[in-house]
Amino acid sequence: MGSTEVARAPVGETMAYEKINFSRSALVALPSAPVGKRTYCSDTKEPGLVLCVTPTGAKSFQVYIKVNGKPERVTLGRFNPSLADSVELPRDCGHNDFLANLPELNIRMARALAALVKIDLKAGVKPADIKRAKRSELTLGELFEEYVTRHLIPHGKKRIDDARENFQRYFGVIPPDSKKKHGKERAKAKGSVNWHNRPIGAITKAEVQRTILDLGRVSPSAGNRALGLIRSMYNRATEWGLFEKPNPAASIKKFKLRSRERFLYSDELPRFFTAVAEEPSKDVRDFILLSLMTGARKSNVLAMRWADLSLERATWVVRGEESKNGDPMTLPLMPEATEILKARKPDEAAEFVFPGRGKSRHMHDVKKGWHRVLDRAELAELTRRIREADHEFEWPALRKKTVGPRGRSRGPIYETMTDSLARARAIAAALKIDVVGARLDDLRGHDMRRTLGSWQAATGASLVIIGKSLGHKSTQATEIYSRLNLDPVRDSMQTATRAMLAAGGLIQTADVIPIKKTA
Repeated sequence: MGSTEVARAPVGETMAYEKINFSRSALVALPSAPVGKRTYCSDTKEPGLVLCVTPTGAKSFQVYIKVNGKPERVTLGRFNPSLADSVELPRDCGHNDFLANLPELNIRMARALAALVKIDLKAGVKPADIKRAKRSELTLGELFEEYVTRHLIPHGKKRIDDARENFQRYFGVIPPDSKKKHGKERAKAKGSVNWHNRPIGAITKAEVQRTILDLGRVSPSAGNRALGLIRSMYNRATEWGLFEKPNPAASIKKFKLRSRERFLYSDELPRFFTAVAEEPSKDVRDFILLSLMTGARKSNVLAMRWADLSLERATWVVRGEESKNGDPMTLPLMPEATEILKARKPDEAAEFVFPGRGKSRHMHDVKKGWHRVLDRAELAELTRRIREADHEFEWPALRKKTVGPRGRSRGPIYETMTDSLARARAIAAALKIDVVGARLDDLRGHDMRRTLGSWQAATGASLVIIGKSLGHKSTQATEIYSRLNLDPVRDSMQTATRAMLAAGGLIQTADVIPIKKTA
């Protein structure tokens, strides 16, 4: 190592500046400072660039020079050995903006930043004062709280909890107490960042674009959600006079997503309805059927209130604060839907049709039940195909009989449906049975909504009527929607519902036109 030059040190510190050529391996190898002291090394390539090492082993870059005979010291940021040597300072971010974030640096970044800071110091500019001013700016976390208070709540925007979860997952911190009692622990998305405490003026367009790209590589829809959120936050900040720079999320393009076209076809409806009917949870059964017959979004069905239902008039009002476009929406209820609701009507007063135990007091998800329905539909179809191949298959199979301590039988134990499905798949593979279409592939809960619209279109409904029944909002159709009454909407939904039920084999229809066999 090189020679040592000694500088005046604060009380309790040893300021021996050992000159070395900064390299990643050399800095990583430096030991922790003695207890109660700090050790320093200066770079041979960039004069004035210093590495400070604490007793805990933390290492940070500093600039230490004399200006007009007076020592000046500026902390640049922490040394991060995991940063690639090729990473440079962001080009579209002023170095003082960058300094205000207490950044993590590699050696290349530290040398470049030190050169700029020395110019400031020699010109009489105090980076410490600029850093303090920058840190007084609103942080991104504080801006999000303003966004909730001043934009989401007053405008009646629904899913405030979803917006908060998205912010935490993509740009903030997941609270340690956010783990649900049942289910997976929440985690940051791959490619996400933690900008909760970063000043909003210090976040650059290049950083936003890089983050959106990283998120989009894993999930394009996640990248689009993150982009929409941060762009809207900065737009509101500009509107409220909290931000005067260009929006760093502006002009960044969203990922192109292939629009989903999945809905239940006529040949799929019989086994789907059978699987729903055999679902043991009444809540899951009713939710799926109501989703299918009303065409409403999952969140609206689960948050359905008895106060918003009129079973006599067969209507349901979706409140404005709960609809996607912010406008209240009145939906007609089909007789089948009304019967389901009448059967669910409790004797005592209740608020929600699907009550739950969480803060919202209503159910939030039926994922497990939905997958059970799909599994049951696949199992039934595989059973049929296996039997057509002249092979016996029964489920659930008996796994074992339990015997008590006195030799008494405690009853048989049967395999679970998951085990039965795995067994059916194995047998089908062994028999080389074609299993294409056995599972209702890529079918999601939201596709119930699309199924109603598709069957409306198939039974002759106009696009305007479909848009009205599904609560779609567009600039061109809004005026027409406002002049429509519920009668044509009801007729169209009634026709579509009965066509679906008839295709599923649940009802018989007289609208059958016999076709004579030609000679």
